[in-house]
Amino acid sequence: MNNGLARNWMSSPVITATKDMHLSDARKLISERKIRALPVVENGQLIGIVTRRGLLRMDLSLLQEDAQYLDLDPAEMKVQDVLTLNPITIRPEALIPKAARIMLENKITALPVIENGKMVGILTNSDLLRFIIAEYPVVKNKKPVSHYMTDEIVSIRPDDSLLEAHRLMGTKRIRSLVVMEGDKMVGLVTRTDLMSSDPSRMASRNNQKISLQILTESVEKVMSKSLITISPDASIVEAATLLLEHKIHCLPVVDAEQEPVGIITESDLFLMIVQKFF
Repeated sequence: MNNGLARNWMSSPVITATKDMHLSDARKLISERKIRALPVVENGQLIGIVTRRGLLRMDLSLLQEDAQYLDLDPAEMKVQDVLTLNPITIRPEALIPKAARIMLENKITALPVIENGKMVGILTNSDLLRFIIAEYPVVKNKKPVSHYMTDEIVSIRPDDSLLEAHRLMGTKRIRSLVVMEGDKMVGLVTRTDLMSSDPSRMASRNNQKISLQILTESVEKVMSKSLITISPDASIVEAATLLLEHKIHCLPVVDAEQEPVGIITESDLFLMIVQKFF
């Protein structure tokens, strides 16, 4: 393994936020820059982090029965109201497999890289994919996608609601659902699709009726119909390249008849990093 240190793969400089930034602006920044994590700094020091996943969880939490007791005005909420304090960090000299293990075990998508108390970069899922593309070709006993993919396919119908998609992802602890119409795969819906289904939802949170109407919309309205798939015989490098180029986190695995036989995710690839490079 060449150059397998965090410092050689981290992203730098880092896009950051302040604790006083409005949450709507943070969400817009994450969407426009196509990032999943936004470190929060104060006086040059890392004090927390806001993630796309965290924004989604917060967004949904205000729909619970006890929302009426929350003293929150979503239009006025700021980053400081939802940031995760004391995020997990890593040193520049840490090995990439260690970083992958930390991210898997803690279910996080980014690790701020800290040196002498200062944030010098951030290691993200995309950086780990770049590592795979560069380093996997030198691995002995290479195995195809079929060896690392998940065989179980959790599916949903196009006319099922967004709320049902949220429920399934939550109970199964997954971030994507294959959309099936009969025996045919017609789309894929991800947690990102659900979050992006209505960017104005946060601003309209004071009208719970509108929010609930949005969640009763059908999956078909937000699912990805132009599917990017991969063969079970394809290489891991091909899978990592597709994920990185299209900025997606999973690929349906299909056979010669284009029937789904599994799904491979970033997490599957990161587990491979731990197994192959430690």
